[in-house]
Amino acid sequence: METQLRVDHQFVDATQSPNGQPGIIVRALLKISSTAPLNANRPPIGLSFVIDRSGSMSGDRIEAARVAAARAIERLHPDDVVSVVAFDDVIETVAGPDRRARHHNLVHTMLQLDTRGSTNLSGGWLRGREHMQHAQGLIGSLPGSSRRILLLTDGHANVGITEPSTLVELARTARTMGITTTTVGLGDGYDDALLRAMSDAGGGNAWYIERPDQSEDVMAEELGNLLSVCAQGLRVTLALDEAVTVVVTHSDWPASTTATGAFQFDLGDLYAAEPKPLLLELFVPVARVESLNADATPIATMSVAADVITASGGVEQQVSHVPVASPLEGPQHLEQEIERAVLLAHAAKAREAAAQLQRVGDAEAARNVMRAASEALRASPEFQSPAEGLALRRDAEEFDALAEQYAHGAFSELEAAPSQARRMNTR
Repeated sequence: METQLRVDHQFVDATQSPNGQPGIIVRALLKISSTAPLNANRPPIGLSFVIDRSGSMSGDRIEAARVAAARAIERLHPDDVVSVVAFDDVIETVAGPDRRARHHNLVHTMLQLDTRGSTNLSGGWLRGREHMQHAQGLIGSLPGSSRRILLLTDGHANVGITEPSTLVELARTARTMGITTTTVGLGDGYDDALLRAMSDAGGGNAWYIERPDQSEDVMAEELGNLLSVCAQGLRVTLALDEAVTVVVTHSDWPASTTATGAFQFDLGDLYAAEPKPLLLELFVPVARVESLNADATPIATMSVAADVITASGGVEQQVSHVPVASPLEGPQHLEQEIERAVLLAHAAKAREAAAQLQRVGDAEAARNVMRAASEALRASPEFQSPAEGLALRRDAEEFDALAEQYAHGAFSELEAAPSQARRMNTR
């Protein structure tokens, strides 16, 4: 496990300060990546596909769910454990938890699922959790083994447990049992807020599939991540100097406060090809700057901890302490990489806000958000940089296209929201 920290700072007067006092804004970008090679002889995993077959899933939605699950099952190793649950107001075990090699006709059976009835989302998910509890006896507790529920639904729960906070808490509790939850929203108008919250609490990913032909790519990335886990339980604890406060957390990882008052961010699993970023802005009062500089005292410390899978297939708990320290001298010192990360974080939030406005029928406001976001990207000095500005230019072009779609009623949900909740510099 490798950590890289970039820090910059900028003086703000009392009118710009978060608390009305002059001081310095310190921006810290921490990137955590894996240094371990992929293990070809990976331990088996357990997957329960929980598929919504209620009446609201008719047409492309049920087809997308069927295809997504079928393509994922085809990618599994014979020793992986898989189960399939279909739910409407009735919960049906299509295939109980067993080795992939023993489910001879599962893909064919999956593709025959049709729609009917109401939506007992909680009942389907709970059956999937039961299957993954049973799966532990089949796959054991080998380092790197994972058990996950893949919930494929439009999220419109109307039978059983329907309170969003309770559904989210179920996913959170399952995670403490070693069972994570990934959600796949299907079709225009799916309940993004519920499914995103369940995946956040459950330690999985949140995906969106608009059409059946997008299913294979989404499942390939989901399984690619799951099969390349290099560390589990990745968390960052932020301990601040007594005078320092957090102004903004650009990275949207689930956060809590420890008994000592430190902030703890839960970054989930670390994959071989996906570094995990944490982007923060801290405020240092001007009265504290001189003593910090004189003592060379860090303004904060980030403690990074995870259960890292070793090359021999074992597991090793690793902890590293990263001081957030930089000479707070001069009016400002800005890092191009951090500036770009902040711009991309703002862009991601604008994209999300526009998608939410569109879902409630305010296309004009959604268009205005996209236009403003595009203009902000184009006004940045980094935008013209040949290499570093590439992602900014790509986002600006996308926002222009989305603004036109909103203006002319040609909106596509898939293009308005990231296909995955967790993207570099956005979470």
